[in-house]
Amino acid sequence: MQIKKKSDIESIVDSFPSIANWDEERGKHYLVFEDRKRGGQWTLMRYADGRFSAHGRGGDYIDEDESFFDDLDAVASFLWENRSAYNAAAKQLVQV
Repeated sequence: MQIKKKSDIESIVDSFPSIANWDEERGKHYLVFEDRKRGGQWTLMRYADGRFSAHGRGGDYIDEDESFFDDLDAVASFLWENRSAYNAAAKQLVQV
């Protein structure tokens, strides 16, 4: 699913387990997409309890820890800010 308008994000958040990869070892769904501001990649994660977090890494940086979002509005803001990179990653998932 692509982000074309802000209302699309609610559907993405709700259906995240069906569009993301599953990490059995850590018990979370995840989706990796480009971090265009820092020249690396973001990993957006959702745990079984519904909490979302993000982690960034690139050639010359790595975030110390995952950053957990306070609420779904914060997740929506993150996705909206990174919608172009998210859309590119989601398009690749559909083609696989």
